[in-house]
Amino acid sequence: MKKRFFGILAALLLIVQVMPVAAAEGDTLGLDNLSYSFEDVEGNQVSLDSSGKPKLLVFFMTGCVNCQNTLKDIANSSWLTNGEAEVCAIEVSEKSVDEVKGFRTNHCNGSSAITFVALPTARQGYNCMDRYRKLTDSSASVNTTPLTVMLDKDNKIQYMTEGQQSASDIETKYLPTLKAGGGTNSPDQSSSSSSEKKTSKSSSSKKKPKKSDETVEVVKEVPPCDHVGESKVISQGTATSDALAAVQCVKCGAVLSYETVSNSAYATFLKETANAILNAQQNGEAVVNTKTWTSFNKAVFEAMKSRPDVKVTVNYVYKGNPYVLNIPANANVDSFMDENGFGGFRYIEHVLNTK
Repeated sequence: MKKRFFGILAALLLIVQVMPVAAAEGDTLGLDNLSYSFEDVEGNQVSLDSSGKPKLLVFFMTGCVNCQNTLKDIANSSWLTNGEAEVCAIEVSEKSVDEVKGFRTNHCNGSSAITFVALPTARQGYNCMDRYRKLTDSSASVNTTPLTVMLDKDNKIQYMTEGQQSASDIETKYLPTLKAGGGTNSPDQSSSSSSEKKTSKSSSSKKKPKKSDETVEVVKEVPPCDHVGESKVISQGTATSDALAAVQCVKCGAVLSYETVSNSAYATFLKETANAILNAQQNGEAVVNTKTWTSFNKAVFEAMKSRPDVKVTVNYVYKGNPYVLNIPANANVDSFMDENGFGGFRYIEHVLNTK
């Protein structure tokens, strides 16, 4: 994998593992919750709303070390066991139900107190996380996992944190406010929270935390990391959607950004089409259905040459209108391609009709 080095921006993203996101120092967010409901890994319908008690939404990736540590700590917490708050963990890199169940077993002792959601299609989890993150910063282009969204008992978003979070910090700094249904933190809570907010973009470097021993403890636990990013495909492309890649630090495991892999959907479509032709029955037919693409490349035409006995039928859409392209067996495939090996469906139809 090609490694990329990130400068000051990436270093600021995770100078410590936890970065609170708030409107002002010492204040809660008080934002309306977004309306989402998904199916959990057990097949039950779950809502991301809270109902009468605090609720934490943890957007995570199975391969993220900070996510593993955060959810493991939460799974072992007394406040979760005692039912003081609900936790819903939403996987954002399109892992399967079995993979998320494996994560629950390996990192959370199979905890049934955490509701796990796996969304393996259409990047639903990532898009949901992105919408939550942009509630506090509409221009945000980088999402760090885990993103923890904290709802009070009245279903208001009061806190968001990016990066690794400890269960003890959640219990002491956040749960009291969430149980009370929002509002401004008490003086003790404000001072504790402000010591963390010194590291966020909205904080003031001039303010001194009242509890300096807590600040020293955080620095000792989480030394700064000069991130070295490596891009890894976390969700393969389909014939209709591009693959998704995560840029993850090879040192600390933090996810620095997500990006789509350009043209991977078209490449997948071409590969699937070529395989359909090559694997067709003798003297059979390969049927291709697409509402997105309108051309083949050389690999598809080479497959036709390898299987001259196969008829190819293409059902496609061009300028909003449906068309059917019938390529007979033993067709002169070379006449369909331009100098770069590509051939549009409308052009192929023209060649066939002018013979």
